[in-house]
Amino acid sequence: MSGTLVAEHRALVSRAFPGLAIASFEPIGDGWTVFTYEVNGDTIVQLPRSAYAADRLRAQMRLLPELARELPAAVPVPTLVSEEPVVMGYRKLKGAPLGAASDGVWPERLGRFLYDLHAVAPEILGLRGMSAATVSDLFDERLAVLRERVLPLLEPATARRLGERMDAFLADHATRRYAPCLTHGDIGPEHILVSPDGDLAGVLDWEELAIGDPAADLAWMLRARPADGERVLAGYGGAPDPSFRARAAFRFVLMPFHDVVHGLTTGDDALVEAGLAGIRDRDAPTA
Repeated sequence: MSGTLVAEHRALVSRAFPGLAIASFEPIGDGWTVFTYEVNGDTIVQLPRSAYAADRLRAQMRLLPELARELPAAVPVPTLVSEEPVVMGYRKLKGAPLGAASDGVWPERLGRFLYDLHAVAPEILGLRGMSAATVSDLFDERLAVLRERVLPLLEPATARRLGERMDAFLADHATRRYAPCLTHGDIGPEHILVSPDGDLAGVLDWEELAIGDPAADLAWMLRARPADGERVLAGYGGAPDPSFRARAAFRFVLMPFHDVVHGLTTGDDALVEAGLAGIRDRDAPTA
């Protein structure tokens, strides 16, 4: 990120929150939808990269305070809110992002956290529930886009194999039988905060909060860290329906597809190549 852009954002935040005395303003992370800064070592502020991101930040400003009252671990609670320009700030959460070998009870705590999240009635947050058919139809539409844009970039044998897997998933009516619920939408290691003693400290980045398939929130844990994932699933109370594991496995395979599409959209060739490599890696066990 250029120094000029950081300076512009610092000035914008100062104008949006004149009572915030900014001593330090450090960029952190490299998110797709928001610019994120740590201010004075104790506050996180986020600015949108697009109109879509602005809408998602506005939604978080509205939804996170209520959601925080329903969940057993910390989530960002906006304390600095600006609608024009769109800026959201919150107290920095304690804990560190999940490491390669984080010991402790965090898996069971994460399972319980996700169980409680999925049990929150959408109406509490002012959202309308959806049927499994509606959620599945929306997923099918996204899958069609991923298929159209990504498969032509892969080797013919890999593209054919993945296309057949997509066809098989769509043809299996069991994968459309589940109870839709409130989902985080992006549970991965960078969004899971663990305390020094191994407890779950909090969960970050709620821009994809929506009504969806509960299997999506356990997909990464079950496939990328299966031993921990089984503990998370145990804390969750076990698979809630017969096709849960199959849906989680399929969604895990699709995760790098999103990297490719984002790279294509933004002209980031390195992200496209990294995404394609990830697809090949996740396809390898079934090759």
